[in-house]
Amino acid sequence: MKISLVRLTGFRNYTQESVSPGPGANLFLGRNGQGKTNLLEAMALLSTTRSPRTSRDTDLVGWDAEWASVSVEVDRERRNDLRLEVRIEADGTKQVLINTVRHPRVVDLLGELNTTTFWVEDIEIVRGDPSVRRRFLNQEISQRSPHYCHDLAYLRRVLEHRNRLLKQLHQRGSASDSLSVWDEQLVTHGSRIIEQRRAFVESLRAPANTYHQQLTEGDEELDLLYQPSFELAEGEGPEARFYEALEAQREAEIGRGVTLVGPHRDEVTFLINGRDARTFGSLGQQRSVSLSLKLAEMASLEAELGEKAVLLMDDLFADLDRRRITALLKAALPGRQSFLVCTEPDLLPKEPIEGATWYRVDRGRVTAWKA
Repeated sequence: MKISLVRLTGFRNYTQESVSPGPGANLFLGRNGQGKTNLLEAMALLSTTRSPRTSRDTDLVGWDAEWASVSVEVDRERRNDLRLEVRIEADGTKQVLINTVRHPRVVDLLGELNTTTFWVEDIEIVRGDPSVRRRFLNQEISQRSPHYCHDLAYLRRVLEHRNRLLKQLHQRGSASDSLSVWDEQLVTHGSRIIEQRRAFVESLRAPANTYHQQLTEGDEELDLLYQPSFELAEGEGPEARFYEALEAQREAEIGRGVTLVGPHRDEVTFLINGRDARTFGSLGQQRSVSLSLKLAEMASLEAELGEKAVLLMDDLFADLDRRRITALLKAALPGRQSFLVCTEPDLLPKEPIEGATWYRVDRGRVTAWKA
């Protein structure tokens, strides 16, 4: 899978720009604040329907623009080539076009352009709140399964209604029989989410450990543990245990007016040599875990789809020593089209980026540049 053309109009600090990237590594150089990361954000938006940097689509529309547009032309190995476009109005209204045909649902974009993104903020997947890890699971699984997006959207609605009812039961002291309808919906959609999360984390375990050993020269073993909000034995379906957990927490949920069991309380733990990386890992170790995780996610996605993903890598290099930068690029770049952002090109080892296409980014303008 390769992007042959990127067009930006009114997006962030880009008034009007187009880029025809090379088939291999593409390096975008420039000072901070010039628009390098905005370019990666635009491609990630077309891949996942959401910006990885803001929850407000209005932030993506330039200061003097009435609307913003991002489009790419994609060459695919196993499916037809296509043109994708997202247009965002100043009020945040979002339109999606696939091969110039407008689609009523934004989620129709999912699975059309498959990317793996590396951001400086990825370290928060390891050291941040559980909500960050759940967001990572949601974003990555959504690229593979539109059905997962449906279950996730329905889960949010179920939790909204169920929590409202729990608050009413607490205030009125009413019986809890009326919860049964929402319990059933919570278990139905929540169980499918749990199953897909469990399978996804399991698919990452072996490759994440392999990549982590490459980054650490064999000094560390990495393992991943998926932990739903209730006890669940390996290979056991979640439905029966889910109902049991809801029943056990019934009084506590009514007392607090909030749902205490479900995928919205899942957790993932990362273990370095058997110890929790969030608690015991150094900053460098946590960074290596996050990189290993994203490399494993890339390998898993490609194995499932049967073609290479497009790699988007923000300016990570100031945080890593030369050895780890070399190991990262050797693992990530070969055979893939990649977009790398860098403020200090001297940090990059020459061997992994040999033959790359170079660009200079300055105040929302992209120009070809020779190294």
